[in-house]
Amino acid sequence: MLLQKSLAKIEALNPSKIFVENVRSIFGVSNLEARTWCEMAVKSNLFEKRIGLICPSPTCNKRIIAEYGSIKEIPVEITCDICEAEDNEEHIYSTDKLAKIEFYRLK
Repeated sequence: MLLQKSLAKIEALNPSKIFVENVRSIFGVSNLEARTWCEMAVKSNLFEKRIGLICPSPTCNKRIIAEYGSIKEIPVEITCDICEAEDNEEHIYSTDKLAKIEFYRLK
């Protein structure tokens, strides 16, 4: 029964956005162990590590507006399409001021 619940949670994950917290929660391990498992999956060529930029607008509700494979790929500024479409005055953001989140993608 416990295994079936874990499998159901794993199947519900978005394979293009696997967060350490999801892995930690599913397997009941520490944050460090979950991160280690994800990094091992990267080294085994199962996952790729990604960096997401989070829109600061309350309208976007902490949505990832862009993702990159490394810090070096991140441009100086980025436009949030949702904020722009909603005619928010502020829709172009300096990326050094945006929150970043690491996650993994199934290869």
